[in-house]
Amino acid sequence: MKKPSLFFLIAFLLLLFMPNNLWAHGVVYEVKEGKTVIIKIAYDDGEPMSYAEVKIFSPHESELEYQNGRTDKNGCFSFVPEQIGEWRVVINDGMGHGVATKINVAEAMEIEANHKGWPRWQKLITGISIIWGLTGLILYFKVRKRRS
Repeated sequence: MKKPSLFFLIAFLLLLFMPNNLWAHGVVYEVKEGKTVIIKIAYDDGEPMSYAEVKIFSPHESELEYQNGRTDKNGCFSFVPEQIGEWRVVINDGMGHGVATKINVAEAMEIEANHKGWPRWQKLITGISIIWGLTGLILYFKVRKRRS
């Protein structure tokens, strides 16, 4: 009987010990710009993230919450910033999905959204590239070991 290859052993171990939240679907959000910050958050399949916990942190007090609450049934939450600077917003649905983003409030108290996040296709390509690269590295050292 043939021994299982090193590749399949590593792939099995990666799948076995992979954190559960990596299997979850993604989250998309939108920040409407103006005098009031309105955040609309949904899963990447379009379903709104209803009643998710929201925490707002002011620019000058990063540990103490400026405001907290929950999104409505449509996944919307709004707040009015009272000072300029970079506001931190953390949204969590309690099941491992969430967003942590920063919103810049300029001198004229206008909102500048800072969207950071990768689309699902980009995450998929990155994951496949990492697996492909690791496989190539393993095979390189395996062939090098046989030649010496």
